[in-house]
Amino acid sequence: MKVLVVDDQATNRAILTWLLEDDGHEIVEAQDGQEAVDAFKKHELDIVLMDVMMPVMDGLEATKQIKAIQRDGNYVPVIFLTALEDDKALSQCLESGGDDFLSKPYNDAVLKAKIAAHMRIRELTKVITKNNAELTLHNSRWQREQSIVEHIFNKALEHNLSECESLRSHIAPASTFNGDILLSAPSPSGGLYIFLGDFTGHGLGASIGTLPIAHSFEQLVLRHLSVGEIAFEFNKMLSSMLPDYMFCCATILELNALGDSVQIWMGGLPDAYLVGSDGAIKENICSKNMPLGVEHNEKFNKGFEVKMLAPGESVICFTDGIIEAENPAEEFFEEERLLQCFGKGTKDPFGHVIEELNSFIDGAEQRDDISLVAVSAGPVVIKSHNDKQTIVEGYEGIFWSMNCDLGVDDIQRSNPVEEIMSILGAQTLLRPNRDVIGLLLAELYSNALEHGLLDLQSELKKSEDGFAEYYSQRKKRIDNLKNASIKIHFELLHEKETLLRIRMTDSGKGFEFENLVDFDHEDTFGRGISLVHRVCNKLEYSNGGCTVEVDFPVHQAVESD
Repeated sequence: MKVLVVDDQATNRAILTWLLEDDGHEIVEAQDGQEAVDAFKKHELDIVLMDVMMPVMDGLEATKQIKAIQRDGNYVPVIFLTALEDDKALSQCLESGGDDFLSKPYNDAVLKAKIAAHMRIRELTKVITKNNAELTLHNSRWQREQSIVEHIFNKALEHNLSECESLRSHIAPASTFNGDILLSAPSPSGGLYIFLGDFTGHGLGASIGTLPIAHSFEQLVLRHLSVGEIAFEFNKMLSSMLPDYMFCCATILELNALGDSVQIWMGGLPDAYLVGSDGAIKENICSKNMPLGVEHNEKFNKGFEVKMLAPGESVICFTDGIIEAENPAEEFFEEERLLQCFGKGTKDPFGHVIEELNSFIDGAEQRDDISLVAVSAGPVVIKSHNDKQTIVEGYEGIFWSMNCDLGVDDIQRSNPVEEIMSILGAQTLLRPNRDVIGLLLAELYSNALEHGLLDLQSELKKSEDGFAEYYSQRKKRIDNLKNASIKIHFELLHEKETLLRIRMTDSGKGFEFENLVDFDHEDTFGRGISLVHRVCNKLEYSNGGCTVEVDFPVHQAVESD
């Protein structure tokens, strides 16, 4: 250990040097305060023994300067050696930065004991400083990683509808990352899809499961699946990804374009409420299914309920964070208090729930994520926060055509629709409608493949077992497909309005297209052709059903800054 001995008397320095060197310490001497400061700057010292009364610079000023130039975390104790005895003088020693004092004449045992005690403090300080540096580094890394993850979550959820008259929501996460998830998207038929989920736990661990849901939601919506089919797809995905102890309680809704009926699939969340125009609860909508990620695919229930909505009515659903919210007395909000928020004459039940909940919590620590959603009756009107499109009067660009010939290898190897849409979607004129065009193309291709080339019968889908059999046969027939082709012709043209004409021809035997019907909205199949009828000016079959031609009106919109 290296010790700085500061005293203007050579005899005192010699005595201290003799005492300390006998214990193996290395000694650096200084005869005044200025020399002490210079020596501290020059040497890596472990402790300073400082006299008070000295010429040039006294010990008090020298100590102030030594403490001022100490590196952060480098604790070098200063012990004053003084003949002063009055309390004021000793207080000045400590106020100047001194850590201890020892009265002259020195007691050898006491001096060595004080040095040993301060060395223990110095070593502990080094350990603390090292640990703090490591914690600071880990915290910095965590903050950076948290920022990256937060960015990913925000990007994953940024497509949620920001302005929709049919949808109100209140979300209060218990931490930075939310185990609750609310997703919304317009349906291809002009309605509205909503997904409300609550993953096991909360925080980052729970929120990880929200990413695959958010990533897949829009794609499933674009396929215009029923809420039961969407639940089935999510269950299949989560059961293959999540650990056994993790699952997602969920409610999935589809409000039709007129806003007078809603499909509801519920699994694991508390009962939803059908609320009348008078603010009172008309009906409890019970969860009849297991949470997502629990059931095996073959046992999964894709059934759902359909509720009719009269003007002024709404469906309110929520996660269990509301009924399990605690006040400062650690009492739960419970469903009984929630039910009291609804009653005849309540003008705004949704807002009343939030007001009563906040009053109950009264600043208490939130232990779980809280989500509340209301879906209201009435025509669906949507304005997305990403809506940056301007309608232009005329299209002055190039009118073009494109052919795509798909052989057996193309059909078996990949998803041709995705590859084709990567080309069509890059067209400025088509970009605002690329999702709907992609859905149209997927439906036309699916019909050409499944009914034209593979000769599959949709009637199989009318039962759960038949549904599985349908896709089992589909896979086998694709694998065994030979000498087959699908030709697709695209043409951008103008006939009274700008159109994208799609003509698709398969090499199959054709099918009885005259029997095609506009299947009921609640069926699990047939919804795609119904959609094509709704959004296209023309849908014509020819060549015995082997050729289909549609005219999609291109809304002449371009993205603006």
